[in-house]
Amino acid sequence: MKTLGVTFLGPDAVACAPLTMPAPGPGQVSVRTHYSTISPGTEGWVWRNAFTWSPTPYPCVPGYQRVGVVEALGDGVEGWAIGQRVMATVGAWVGEVPPFWGSHAALAVTAASELYALPAGIDPVAASAAVVAQVGYNAASRLTLDAGDLVVVYGDGLIGQFGGQAAQARGARVLVVGHRTERLARAAAWGAMTVDSQRQPVADAVRAVVGGPVTAVIDTVQTEASQGEYMDLLPHGRGQVVYSGFTPGNTWANMAVLQQRELTCYFVSGWNRERMTATLDLLASGGLNYGALMTHQQPACKAADLYHLVRDKDPSALGLTIDWSDVA
Repeated sequence: MKTLGVTFLGPDAVACAPLTMPAPGPGQVSVRTHYSTISPGTEGWVWRNAFTWSPTPYPCVPGYQRVGVVEALGDGVEGWAIGQRVMATVGAWVGEVPPFWGSHAALAVTAASELYALPAGIDPVAASAAVVAQVGYNAASRLTLDAGDLVVVYGDGLIGQFGGQAAQARGARVLVVGHRTERLARAAAWGAMTVDSQRQPVADAVRAVVGGPVTAVIDTVQTEASQGEYMDLLPHGRGQVVYSGFTPGNTWANMAVLQQRELTCYFVSGWNRERMTATLDLLASGGLNYGALMTHQQPACKAADLYHLVRDKDPSALGLTIDWSDVA
């Protein structure tokens, strides 16, 4: 079947281009996409062929989160019905333009194991950001927290914002450290305290704002410089750090400092059904709020404009969603 997909043609070339999509095979389904949301960090690395876990096979279809309707079932698929609204993660097809995860397509084949039922009342646009939201949920879920504990989120991007929201949903107070005024304002809108890292020394600013100990840091920046800025905030033997997000190249954390201070550290990646289900439930209940983070929504024919915002590091760009409703 002919369809359309956002296609990375090369390191600086992206277009909404024709695709040939096969029928679903055994254990697969076809999902007609209504909305898909860009993961700016990871997809930006993939677009530039800088995702060091796997080279980019140009041309390819990126993306790993979308919402749509089941259109066809492959052999042996049970528990799903044609016409059912679902959240889907990675695509699974073979063709001239393969998936590099492959969610940004009007119609795409997906393994039935990568489908999730939508909870009642969930905003489908919010559900289309569920994997990135789950990255934040995953980070916050690792922490040992009591109500009122302070969590500092280092980084004002989408993963950091969702991590902060997830920590807040667990009863923590949250402070977001970043350097983009528009993004810090969005963090403040959902209830976080904020510090602009370019205006004053981070440790001094955090202490001035919170006036007490820091229980944990969710680090989405992941550089030695950033680690050095927040390390003195964490109490010896009790502080916690979650390293969340993709970092290219070699290991960057100063392990000696972590050991000397006897800090508890977590490294998180990927998703599983338990965490995805919990994330969708939090999106439905408002504990995670994509509406507070979405800055741009474009029809599929203008999806390249969204990637140009990523490429140009536009400070106003945060949540970027593609609307497929006009694509047959």
